[in-house]
Amino acid sequence: MNIRNFNPAALDEMDIAAIATLATPELAELIDLIDKDATLLKLRKDKLACALNRKYGDAAQKARINAGKDTGVVHIDDADFDVAAEVGKTVKWDQEKLIAVLNALPTETAKHYAKAEFKVDERKYAAAPPDIQKILAPARAVVPSRATYTLKRKAKE
Repeated sequence: MNIRNFNPAALDEMDIAAIATLATPELAELIDLIDKDATLLKLRKDKLACALNRKYGDAAQKARINAGKDTGVVHIDDADFDVAAEVGKTVKWDQEKLIAVLNALPTETAKHYAKAEFKVDERKYAAAPPDIQKILAPARAVVPSRATYTLKRKAKE
């Protein structure tokens, strides 16, 4: 297979078994090609998002002000198109203030509204003395993620 002239879209037509039979140098080149395509695609998407914001940002902000909201979806009429402009939200709570407020509420009420989640930093767990690790171990579950592979050409000696 001539990878240099390979169109990564042709990968869609190949089954996994056929791809797996490719020589390692070809797989490495495919990874490089696809990574470059992904980088270019991200740059293009970012550029388009900036252009859409430039074109519709002011109108979307006015629509949000008129709707009395800072986040969510507003609609802008543009000739034959309905443009939906969405601003997501991330809510952050001041932990010290929240603890103080929740402690002032009856326990059942606090449990109804608040959810507490404790975590142990994995580096601290790994560095902990064995007796501490033994105490924490029953509460620890390791969930494996998807395997990733990196193909790197070895330096010739």
